[in-house]
Amino acid sequence: MDTVQIQEEKLHDNIVIGVCLSLVGGFLDAYSYLLKGRVFANAQTGNVVLLFISVASWEPHKALKYIIPIVTFAIGIFISEFFKNKHYVKNYARMVMVLVFELLVIATIGLIGSYFRHDIINSVISFIAALQVANFDKVDGNPIATTMITGNLKSCMINLAKYRTTKDIKYLHSCFKYFLIIASFGIGVSFGFIAIKYYAEKSILLCELFILIAFIMLQREERLA
Repeated sequence: MDTVQIQEEKLHDNIVIGVCLSLVGGFLDAYSYLLKGRVFANAQTGNVVLLFISVASWEPHKALKYIIPIVTFAIGIFISEFFKNKHYVKNYARMVMVLVFELLVIATIGLIGSYFRHDIINSVISFIAALQVANFDKVDGNPIATTMITGNLKSCMINLAKYRTTKDIKYLHSCFKYFLIIASFGIGVSFGFIAIKYYAEKSILLCELFILIAFIMLQREERLA
């Protein structure tokens, strides 16, 4: 792998970007769950659990609202991987497009989302969540997820165990970074809960601030590359 390819891969490899997008991930889950029919826009495991509970309890009319975000999330992942494999689409351009698209979609939801059905809003949020988690998937070379914490918690504890065994400080640093990502997701949920109490539908516009910071950091990484 040449130097240009390495630089391309490391453009999104910044802890600040990871923290900002994890704040967004937590916020969007709180937003969809509290305002849009008790559906998890990001955490598809939760939707699968709720889906099969509704089926097992003979309430199939509830199933569709869980199926829709699962399907749109899957489509978002597929599209992201499709473009990752296109060599003419540079990593930087791809990630810029994802952030700009996310900014525009969230602005639209915040301004006119109340005029649309919950299912539509949840499907759109799930789609942009998939784009985010598929394209911003590393911090300092370590795989992360900015829309859920299960894998991050596992990796955090694995690195802590490795540090306990080897005393190699790099594992402790990785553990701390995973902890920051997990904490950021939780703080994003709290921000969402508080903002929703005061601003209801328009609270999602707060996510624009975090995405803008991530965008600025991405631009900075590109200039330094």
